[in-house]
Amino acid sequence: MEFRISKIEVAIEQLDWSIRLFLSHKAYIPAITLAGAAEEILGANLRNIDSEPAFIEVRRALSDQAGIDLNEAGRDINAPKNWLKHWTNKKDSLEISADIESAAIQYIIRAETNLFKFDNSVTNEFPAFWDWLSVYKPELISS
Repeated sequence: MEFRISKIEVAIEQLDWSIRLFLSHKAYIPAITLAGAAEEILGANLRNIDSEPAFIEVRRALSDQAGIDLNEAGRDINAPKNWLKHWTNKKDSLEISADIESAAIQYIIRAETNLFKFDNSVTNEFPAFWDWLSVYKPELISS
């Protein structure tokens, strides 16, 4: 069955599923990879309209706060996603230690931020995710 779909629609679908998997199944690993893919698609699109992707903002803030260069900050921010997606020449370690729930939250928020910056919308699943954050991670959304 053939159908037409845009990159933005793909990113929204990936992001909605990442939230469903996060909330309903605590499936943080696929939530990271799906939200990470959506974030990259939406971020690339923002560059086309002269807007700054969330990754760039977070990378700059980490660099400033931690006193590290931008490249190191970027590697640190994307380490969980990149480890899950790649095994370059089998040089990466077989295992990592990471807070995958926090990583999934980060990628979902960054992707949703990119979507909102693009067209002032959020995915269908985002309100449920926001409600979850309000209950379980209120420190992330307090003003």
